[in-house]
Amino acid sequence: RMESDYERYRLTRHVLKERVTNETLDDYAVYTSNAPKVFADKIISWLTQAELLIRAPHMDIMGHREEQDNLKERFAIGNLRSADERLVRLLQPSLRGQLAFYTTVRGGYIAGRAMLTKSPATGRTYADITAFDPMHFHWHVGADGLEWACHKIRKTKEQIRMEYGLVVAGPAFTSGPYYQGNVHGSVDAEAEGIDVYDWYDGEINYVCTARDTLKDYTPHGSPVVPVFAALVGAMPHIQSNTVSNIVGEIGESVYAPVREIWDRKNDLMSIFQEMVERARDQTVVLESEDGKKTLPEDPFVHPTQIGTRRGDKIYTLEMQKMAQETMAYLTIVSGDEQRATLPYSAYGETPFQLSGYAINQLRQATETVLSGRIETLSNCYSQITHLLYDQYMTGAFDGMKLSGLDGNRKYFSQTITPEQLFGTCDYEVKLVSQLPQDDTAKWAQAQIAKETGLMSDL
Repeated sequence: RMESDYERYRLTRHVLKERVTNETLDDYAVYTSNAPKVFADKIISWLTQAELLIRAPHMDIMGHREEQDNLKERFAIGNLRSADERLVRLLQPSLRGQLAFYTTVRGGYIAGRAMLTKSPATGRTYADITAFDPMHFHWHVGADGLEWACHKIRKTKEQIRMEYGLVVAGPAFTSGPYYQGNVHGSVDAEAEGIDVYDWYDGEINYVCTARDTLKDYTPHGSPVVPVFAALVGAMPHIQSNTVSNIVGEIGESVYAPVREIWDRKNDLMSIFQEMVERARDQTVVLESEDGKKTLPEDPFVHPTQIGTRRGDKIYTLEMQKMAQETMAYLTIVSGDEQRATLPYSAYGETPFQLSGYAINQLRQATETVLSGRIETLSNCYSQITHLLYDQYMTGAFDGMKLSGLDGNRKYFSQTITPEQLFGTCDYEVKLVSQLPQDDTAKWAQAQIAKETGLMSDL
């Protein structure tokens, strides 16, 4: 399913098939809608532009100063900023961008690694926050959460040598097109890559390939499995007497309700395209006494003077026409597509100014698609902040110099030590979407509330 959805996102050319035999039709025009990519990119952009609110609300009963909670907020904000800067240096998208892509196009369980690590070169502590591809994420859940997690990623021999200092053999195959008669048959690892397994439990980290150990059992220093994972969507693990593969439907991508609709629309638009192209290259019939007479060149491309004998006829075949129900059918398909994705107005296709009511309706329609993804990312960031804080408070790290914009939008750049964060209040992490709102109506309501004494200036 994930591979199929990614093919849609890549706008892989649509395949026409015969309705009865299901054979591929190769000699007809093919239309491939750009809707899958445009739709996903719109959702991804909204997720990346949403406002991330990280708070440690101060409570006097905890017996510590409010400034300590402010430092705890800055600790999370600074680490997330430095993690994004590190990803940029590694020529990767930001953490939010990667998580937004995975939750939109991949679906499933969004996961990644969140660890505080000391640089072997400088000894500086930094946050290693890496998103995992859900298609290659494996895990086991116990009574208290993740018991172990493993991420599979394909790397070349040179990448492995640079990262782990080891020269490894190519991938091993026991069957398939690369099998060479023994379990050590291999292909060019630089071209095909080698599967690397990065495994974590509550105490250790182990990295290997199918044949070589790249990193032996090493304590990772985190009090829990240093991996965050969150389910996409609201569908729980249910059981059914009629459906055997329910787990395959959990955590669907945004494409779930519209896959077949897009296929139908591509089929229909391909027929439209075929009809239009036939008008450019019509079939010319030339009737002659012996039936062997032909035209020297295409009369539609080159102006041609044609001499005919009495009785000869030159004409074009009548153009095929679409069925009368075609437009009604297309209207129904387009309506289903909008209900399953986003209204056209979400892309700026507004021939007139929207009213406040229309803006609110647009926001509600958009929230239906967006809310589940917003919740998933909120869960991920909540787990990340708690993982980093729990690791920092183990006593294995000295102070970290962090910078960024705090909750009051004031720039900070300071060294934060574990002692300063001891006994602070818990994190509250929330992602708030920035969708269109009827600001005029809100200002009017605020003015009325102020004049009637229901709201003060404070």
